[in-house]
Amino acid sequence: MKFTKYSNMIKYESLHQDLLTQLKKKAPQHSKLVTQLVDILRLDRTAVYRRLRGEVPFGFEEIMIIVNEFNISLDNMLGVDARTTLPFRFQPLEKGNPIEIDYSLLDEYLQAIKDIASDPKGEISSVTNLLPQLFYTGFKSIYRFYYFKWLYYSIPAHQIIPYHEIIFPEKLVQIAEDIFTHSKNIKTGYYILDSRIFQNFIDDVSFFNSIRLITDDDVRCIKDELFRFLDYMEAVAEKGFADDPSNKVFIYISDTNIDTSYYYVDSQYSFRFVLIWSFIFNSILTFDEETLKMMKHRIRSIIRTSTLLSVAGGKQRSEYFEKKRKIVEQL
Repeated sequence: MKFTKYSNMIKYESLHQDLLTQLKKKAPQHSKLVTQLVDILRLDRTAVYRRLRGEVPFGFEEIMIIVNEFNISLDNMLGVDARTTLPFRFQPLEKGNPIEIDYSLLDEYLQAIKDIASDPKGEISSVTNLLPQLFYTGFKSIYRFYYFKWLYYSIPAHQIIPYHEIIFPEKLVQIAEDIFTHSKNIKTGYYILDSRIFQNFIDDVSFFNSIRLITDDDVRCIKDELFRFLDYMEAVAEKGFADDPSNKVFIYISDTNIDTSYYYVDSQYSFRFVLIWSFIFNSILTFDEETLKMMKHRIRSIIRTSTLLSVAGGKQRSEYFEKKRKIVEQL
């Protein structure tokens, strides 16, 4: 397998230093900068000062909060070519039809999933504040809604496309189905979900319905599919696997808020890497070993502050999915 389009590796030290440089440009008055960071990161002033002096690095979730708050471009900050780092980058002006290079990137992403799935020790660990991507690729209405939302925020207002006008090409549908199929064969999967992912999804659908970009009929279709999605997730959580009992799936609900979606991949057959999602489909990918170690440690730490739904957590699992069905019923 070759990741020729992902050759730009992100060094964490460079990321931290460039972030400090950009912050000083955005907020030259040091005292005001410290106050802003205290507010948005919910840290005390001493912790913020240590980060600004470089004694302690910003965590990835802290970095994502900062770049969103201060409108800092990670691509520009790192000198990254966006066309080489976005596995799900689409051409918005084509009404849902990806340009050819994006198919190539999607094919490479699919190949990565296949390689991990063929590895008897392959592992994927995902932390997400969206519905888990490797699950929802098997549900077309949910997949289309996430694409619609990404598109809504990515193009000028006069080019906005209503949900019902988005039609995926058959090739893209097939790639999504293949990702869904092969992801179920990954030997071990850890999925840590933000507790509000379903409520946030419902709120978003309701908003776009209120401004008439999603029709009532489409809302009903999305609602029906969300119920099927919940049934699927609950079945996987109850069994501890999707199709093959030898492939273990561990689903957790985080007891703390998740600000950023990312996942860590460990495989002896392909590259080990971390993928950090931003703006739904866009992402930053790194193969840097120090970053991999740090991210793996971070995910294990989040698991310690999460509730396990898979297999053993029978009572918590039943209560969780019952609550989520009531939330979906509101749609």
